[in-house]
Amino acid sequence: MKKRNIFLALTAASALALSACAGTSSSASDDAAASGELESVPGFDAETKTITVGSMVPVSGIWEGARANVYGQEAYFHRATQPGGPLEGFTVEVKNYDTEYNPSVAVPLYNSSKNEVLMYSMVLGSGINKALHQQYVNDNILAVAASTESETLRDPNMLSAGPLYGTYVASGIDYMANSNDHSDSVFCALVQDDHLGEQVRDGFEFATEDLDLEVGVVASFPLNNADFTPQVSQMRQAGCDVVVVGGAGSVLQNAAVKAVALNFEPEWLAPNFAYNEQVATGPASDHLKEKALFLLTGTEWGDHSVEGQKNLEEDLAAVVPDEEPVANAYQSGYLNALITTKVIEKGIESGDLSRENLLRIAESELGVLDDKGLSGGEIVFGSALDERMPNSTISLFRVNDGSPTGLVLHEKYYDSETAARYNEETMSQH
Repeated sequence: MKKRNIFLALTAASALALSACAGTSSSASDDAAASGELESVPGFDAETKTITVGSMVPVSGIWEGARANVYGQEAYFHRATQPGGPLEGFTVEVKNYDTEYNPSVAVPLYNSSKNEVLMYSMVLGSGINKALHQQYVNDNILAVAASTESETLRDPNMLSAGPLYGTYVASGIDYMANSNDHSDSVFCALVQDDHLGEQVRDGFEFATEDLDLEVGVVASFPLNNADFTPQVSQMRQAGCDVVVVGGAGSVLQNAAVKAVALNFEPEWLAPNFAYNEQVATGPASDHLKEKALFLLTGTEWGDHSVEGQKNLEEDLAAVVPDEEPVANAYQSGYLNALITTKVIEKGIESGDLSRENLLRIAESELGVLDDKGLSGGEIVFGSALDERMPNSTISLFRVNDGSPTGLVLHEKYYDSETAARYNEETMSQH
């Protein structure tokens, strides 16, 4: 397996192009292509049997570590195109477009790339998907989102897997209250002023009410905020014992640095999007090792008792053998590619890779997918939009610099009744 060259796109006009491997041919796939049933469409060259999928993941500046999402996609497409794989005989190329996690950058990137790709195998971020949604509809494009929200989970132009943002929060609060001696503690939240923050607040409000917990304050902050002095001071004054973090990237570390400086030492609950590569070695890492719990899905690096983790590590070694492991992002990309592969596989079987047919497949033919132990349970798409349900099982991790990812497993596959109730109530509204 050759390691590909990587071109980082730093403006809206350029892109990061990453190509996955191809295997040889499968009988079902070969028969469809050889008989002429499969025709070339945007993103698929019938003559070369090359499938191009789009990926919109920020990879520059502070988002450089998110490149792991792209590698995760490539890793699964590598498996899918190997002999015996569902896309055997096809080549899958992943073209990533660096959104810089900015909707104003993402929109022109989408418009310049939409006719080059069969579908989008990963669009990272609720704000980006929100900005692009109407264009997905107008263009009959299917996108696999790296954001799981109640209002998009049953959207005909989008697919996603894993717990809702609010489910991570509800699960973590349930764990702290019922399994970690915090039933009498004061719970608070630190949320950014955007759609992601709203989702975190929703899960926080549901769980604290469901469990009859004392709430101190919900402190908000603007996107890309660097100084958390006002928010930390507010939470310190409110006597917060447990703080749920509702921000991405370095938010947790920046807030923790200020908390240490102000002699404020709560327990932190950090959902998956608050992880970054320096969590165990960067600012305030000693404090976070003692006080932070990360809410993810799946298991820790090296746990080959979980089939999906074993496969993921094997496939990453084939695709990017020199890459240092990071938590979660590889897994997200891997699962998105798994879902994308299932859609494309069914399109090939039906002899039609048109956008309209892929949308039909996504809405009615995916059923239940095996997550291989990575996403919090079976991925339920069903045979109609109203059958789609989010997962509710999370795993909790402690910060530890002895782990390759900076995280070690604390509680594997925690099944929260509060989170299940949150899912049921939230999805009943959509």
